[in-house]
Amino acid sequence: MTHADNKVNILLVDDQPAKLLTYEVVLEELGERLIKASTAREALESLLQNDVAVILMDVSMPELDGFQLAAMIRDHPRYRETAIIFVSAVHLSEQDYVRGYQMGAVDYVSAPVVAEILRAKVKVFAELHRKTRELEQLNGDLEKRVADRTEELRLSNEHQMILAREVDHRAKNALAVAQAIVRLSHADTIDQYIHAIEGRINALARAHTLLSDSRWQGASLKTIVEDELAPYRRADDRPYVIEGPDIVLKPVSAQAISLALHELATNAAKYGAFAAKAGRLDLTWTSDPLTISWIESGVPQVRPPARLGFGSKVIDLSISTQLGGRVGFQWNGDGLHCTLEVPEATDTALPAKGENMRHSPPARAVILLAEDEPLVAMMIEQLVVSLGSAIVVPCATLAQARRAVETEDFAGAILDINLAGELVFPIADALDSLQVPFIFTTGYGPERVPARFAQVPVFPKPLEAHMLTAFLTEALSHSVVRKARRSLPRAGHSAATRA
Repeated sequence: MTHADNKVNILLVDDQPAKLLTYEVVLEELGERLIKASTAREALESLLQNDVAVILMDVSMPELDGFQLAAMIRDHPRYRETAIIFVSAVHLSEQDYVRGYQMGAVDYVSAPVVAEILRAKVKVFAELHRKTRELEQLNGDLEKRVADRTEELRLSNEHQMILAREVDHRAKNALAVAQAIVRLSHADTIDQYIHAIEGRINALARAHTLLSDSRWQGASLKTIVEDELAPYRRADDRPYVIEGPDIVLKPVSAQAISLALHELATNAAKYGAFAAKAGRLDLTWTSDPLTISWIESGVPQVRPPARLGFGSKVIDLSISTQLGGRVGFQWNGDGLHCTLEVPEATDTALPAKGENMRHSPPARAVILLAEDEPLVAMMIEQLVVSLGSAIVVPCATLAQARRAVETEDFAGAILDINLAGELVFPIADALDSLQVPFIFTTGYGPERVPARFAQVPVFPKPLEAHMLTAFLTEALSHSVVRKARRSLPRAGHSAATRA
C-alpha cells in the first residue's frame, strides 16, 4: 500500500456509472486516491482542484468525446505532461490511434478491461508521476540549499571584508598612536628616549592583548594594574598594595586607563615611591563610578612640579577628554596623591562653559579637534599650538563635539571619521552650515565618506604633519574673512562651495 502522505490522484472519466465502478474496484488495491467524473465538465473541474497523475478516460462520451477532452486538457500548462489512458469498447482504426496519440494519449486499453493489465499500466504512470514529484521536491530542496549556502558565503565574504577593514583601521590607528608617542616623547639621552617610547608602546600593547583575548569585549582592571606594576616588584617585598573589585573595563576605557597608570608608574620609578628606598604605593579603586586612588608615601622632599610634564598631560587627556572623567593631582609631603574618576558612560556630555572647556582669547582662533585617541589628539594639539595663533578644543565623543559646535566659534576643524564608534558626519553637517572649513582623518579608506563631502580632504592615518600644517595655515589665515562672511545673510551653502 502507498503511504497516505505520498498518494497520487487518479482521475476516472466515463459517462456510465457501472464502468466507473468497475475501474474503481480494479484500481482500489493500488492504494492511490481515485477521483470520478461522469462528464467533461466534471473532469475539468476536478483537474482545476487537484494535482492528477493519471487520467483514465472513455473515448466515446456525449457532449465531448475523449479526444476533444484530451485536447482541452493538454491546452492547460499544468497538464501538458499528464498521462492519459484511453478506454475504448469499440474497434479503433489505426487513424484513431494516431489521432489519440496526437491529442496526448500515452496508452490504450480495450473494453472489457483486463484487471491485471489496467492496474499494471496505471501503476506505471502513477509511480512515474510520484518519482517525478519527489525529484522536483529534491531539486527544490537542493536549489534552496544552494541559495542558502550562496547567501551564507556572501555574508561570510562581507564579514571578512568588514573584518579586514576593521583590522586595517585599527592598524592605522595603532601606527598613528605610535607616531604620536615618537613625536611627543622627550628625554635627556637617547637611551632614556628609547626607554620612554618602548614603555608607552608596551603599555598600550598589554591593554590591546587583553582586549584581543576577550574579542574586544572588555579587559580586567585588576589584570591591567598587575601588568603595569609587575616591573616594580622587588625581590624582598612588594613596594605596592592593590585592592579593588575585578571590574571589566570597556575597550576605550581600558586603553586610556592603562596608559594613565603607565605614566603614573613611570613617574613613580623616576621621582616617587618606586625610586625611594622606603617608598610605598597604595592603589585602590571602587566602582560606580570607577574611582582609582593612587597614593604614594615614603618619598622625601616632595615638591609640586613647576609645570605639568608629558605624562601628566597624557593622563589628563586620556581621562578627562577621552573618557569624560576627572583627574586630581596633589603633592603631599611624602608623595603624590592622584585620583582618577571615570564615569560608566563613554558618551559623556562636554562640561558646560565656565567649567573645564578651554576658550580662546579674542585675538586667537579656535580649532575643533574631534579625535578619540588621546596621544594622537595631543600630537595634533601641539602642532596647532606651534603655529602660535590658535588653540584647540579637543573632543573625544560625538556628544562633546556637538556641544562644542553649539558653544564655540571655530576657525576650522579636524574630524576623525570614526569617533568612539560613531560616525562624525552630523558634526560635519553642522560645521558645513556654519561655513567652518574642516578635514577628515581616518584609518579607513575615502569610500566611507558620503558624496556630499566629496570635496572635503581626507587625511589617512598616520597623519603627515605638513598636510595638517597646510590646512591649519589656510584656515587660520582666512578666519577673519569667514567671520565677516558669516555675519552677512546667506542664501545657502554646500560642501562643494566651502572656502
